Amino acid sequence: MTNWTGEYLTHVLDAKEWSMNRLAEEIGVAASTINRPLRLKEPLSAKTVAAIYQATGIDPADFVPKDFQEPISVYRNAPSQPRPRTVADETLAKLDSEPAAPNAQAINEIKVAVVGPIAQIVATVDRDGIAKLRAKLDAIESMLD
Repeated sequence: MTNWTGEYLTHVLDAKEWSMNRLAEEIGVAASTINRPLRLKEPLSAKTVAAIYQATGIDPADFVPKDFQEPISVYRNAPSQPRPRTVADETLAKLDSEPAAPNAQAINEIKVAVVGPIAQIVATVDRDGIAKLRAKLDAIESMLD
């Protein structure tokens, strides 16, 4: 049997004109989750196919072999619910919504993305922005515990 999920994945990337990294980011998985099936010809999990379908609207039904045993609904269901919001999530949201100090400069910008056990932080801060960065790092640390 052919790797229909790989064919579906290739079609989605071509149709959306997305990179593997962009698709991974859109569905909240590691880039290797997208790269490995194409590189090693491994099938995608039903959960990943469903996440791709939810993010792109491209139905996998046309790629499923006619004699396939599982119902297509397995590959269309939404992925599991996101984790519940934590105190750390609320703290980060509060820090983002607080107005900048009157003497803060526009360069103080902190972006945080948390996916599972990984946090990505991009910060451009001056001396005044360091306290805010420390507060965010403390919140992220408790989120990842």
